Amino acid sequence: MDINKDNLEAMAGLFGSLEGKSEDEMISEVARMIRAGQGGITVGKAKQMIQTILPMADRNQKRKLEKLLRSL
Repeated sequence: MDINKDNLEAMAGLFGSLEGKSEDEMISEVARMIRAGQGGITVGKAKQMIQTILPMADRNQKRKLEKLLRSL
């Protein structure tokens, strides 16, 4: 998988804008931003990143990532 520093920085910026929102609001907003191209990554790249991260996540993290994956 080709994830570079720019992709990671774009995602970090995206998550910084979500502070104070509920989990469902955050997931919906992240999915919307990715689909709109505001996250600096494509939907395909986001799905690829999530699939790579899932095996390393704990149960709670997996639940959230899977919810985001379904939203994309």
